Amino acid sequence: MQMQKETLIASVVIFLFLIIITISFYQFISTESIKIGEPRTVFITPIDPSLLAPSPESQESISGEERLPGVFAVDYPVVIANTGGDGLRIRNAPGLESLPLFLGSEGEKFTIIDGPSLKDSIIWWMIENVNDPNRNGWAAQDYLQIVD
Repeated sequence: MQMQKETLIASVVIFLFLIIITISFYQFISTESIKIGEPRTVFITPIDPSLLAPSPESQESISGEERLPGVFAVDYPVVIANTGGDGLRIRNAPGLESLPLFLGSEGEKFTIIDGPSLKDSIIWWMIENVNDPNRNGWAAQDYLQIVD
């Protein structure tokens, strides 16, 4: 009988301790959280767009030695790669839902002419065929490889 009484008292003490911890945690969370509806002030500072444009002096072409591996940029030469020979759908706009314009062949050479654009968790670049400027569109970066 004594053992059951001690077990009951210990259970009640543990239960009360857990309730106190839960209430304390709830109060901490509710006082530290951002309340919906609290007024916030947002400051927008306009910037002159000409400050963001590079100067003509800084627009020198980058040589092969200065390129970082795996880094893509406008005017870089690329080839279609890693398609398993299936080719790459070149699209009219960034995104998997965009209309495919043509199928680029594995190894076909292009130049990056615009981008990047992030759509559908994919980085997209607008590319143009080095021999046929009419063959241009948006391609997923995962299937492009920089040509040195």
